[in-house]
Amino acid sequence: MQFVTHVLSRAVPLVHVDLVKLVGQGRAGGYYWFWVVPHHDVYWMQFKKRYPYYDQVARFYGAAKHSLTPGWRCPEFPTKVGLVNWLADVLNLSCGERNLLRLLKL
Repeated sequence: MQFVTHVLSRAVPLVHVDLVKLVGQGRAGGYYWFWVVPHHDVYWMQFKKRYPYYDQVARFYGAAKHSLTPGWRCPEFPTKVGLVNWLADVLNLSCGERNLLRLLKL
């Protein structure tokens, strides 16, 4: 998760990021999202200000509707692939960065 921590740190440089954790459940009906340590709420509020189109991209990748409502933080996705593709598109990552994210065992 070091690379994901680096990517999210770079995406919102005003908020300090020590660690990013993938949170989720592999069973049916579970969702995946990124937990940002130490300031999860502050991070995602700033992320949404910096990338106001985040929700449009999240809908495209099948984010849970409840996670796109005001007051919710990181969008939640039914698959890890959706979460990774959403992040790569919102941040406009290079091909190399996208491939590295997909290769990581998140």
